[in-house]
Amino acid sequence: MSLPPGSAAVIPVLAAAVAFAAWCLVDVARAGQVRYLPKWVWAVIICVSVPGGGLVYLIFGKARPAASVPWEAGVAEEAGIAASGPLFARRVPVSPVVIEVNELTKRFGPVTAVDALTFCVRPGHVTGFLGPNGAGKTTTMRVILGLDDPTSGRALVGGRRYQQIIRPLHVVGSLLDATAVHGGRTAWFHLLSIAQSNGIGRRRAMQVLEATGLAAVAGRRVREFSLGMKQRLGIAAALLADPPVLIFDEPVNGLDAAGVRWLRQLFKSMAAEGRTVLVSSHLMGEIALTADHLIIIGRGRLLADTPTDRFVSGTRRDVLVRSPRAGELAGLLTARGAAVQPQGDGGLAVTGLDAPAIGDLAAGHGIAVHELVPRHASLEQAYLDLTGGSTDYRAGTSPPEGMAAS
Repeated sequence: MSLPPGSAAVIPVLAAAVAFAAWCLVDVARAGQVRYLPKWVWAVIICVSVPGGGLVYLIFGKARPAASVPWEAGVAEEAGIAASGPLFARRVPVSPVVIEVNELTKRFGPVTAVDALTFCVRPGHVTGFLGPNGAGKTTTMRVILGLDDPTSGRALVGGRRYQQIIRPLHVVGSLLDATAVHGGRTAWFHLLSIAQSNGIGRRRAMQVLEATGLAAVAGRRVREFSLGMKQRLGIAAALLADPPVLIFDEPVNGLDAAGVRWLRQLFKSMAAEGRTVLVSSHLMGEIALTADHLIIIGRGRLLADTPTDRFVSGTRRDVLVRSPRAGELAGLLTARGAAVQPQGDGGLAVTGLDAPAIGDLAAGHGIAVHELVPRHASLEQAYLDLTGGSTDYRAGTSPPEGMAAS
């Protein structure tokens, strides 16, 4: 049986077109992320239009590193690596991104929430963002994330305003309000909708659910979640695109002890990878364990921008002394120019002399010393000393009228 004229040339062309479409389908299936449309839509386009659908996919749908600015290059590739491997596995180091706040002022009518605030948040550190209630922390974060416009000044992420970043979720992961989520959606659908709108694969969404401990409740509606579970879901969303910058406002609210410890270790590991981590919290004990740099504001103004250990060590310090001859030792210390403050438990709080000098003085007079402990203020006390004049909301020292004291 003979073939129609010219059919011998058509068959190889059709075979090549089908092979090209098949290759595009395999590429879609293996891709950690695609652009503009979900992966299944690209698959339908490739199958319906051969070979035109494959060409359209290669031009518009295939993910490629964004190269508009130096620190955005490779972001898409990194997200793809994260979607197919361990949660934070990556072949290339994190590109350093600096948050810059310069002379930032934000007013709401007659109220100045942020007043000429200037600071930098640098990569490689967990930076604690502290201040009393109403100090302007959340407002500052909202301006950084483009949710509020500044009255004057600027806030930049990697040298750009947040609104100018082409793919912001791949640069900044944030959690400001864990309750700001659609209660009727399941945890899985919430993360999947964010992932698909940003060209991130389903596998990555499941990975962050597993990493935050929510895989077992992925099918439950968010309205059924406790505050701690919503916090975990918000953290999962912030980690979804594996960004180099993380911004969290009170992230430990509602978390149990295991969750707080996990989050602390997460922040430290992220900073160790070279990411920029900014965390706001009122829990001084947790910040003391987590943050290695502090930015403290009060009434919208900068009060301190310093390493945590330097901030604590620079505060008031004394030496606790216990001795069976405390009165006699106190007289000797006072004569040497030290200030001595008796403690309620029988000890002496000594300032003006260090522990070795106190020990030598006691030994020279044959006075036994049972305890000699150098002390410095905790982060909480140092913070309270610094912000005492910037606190707008203070609790009363006596119960309200009509409330009986117990």
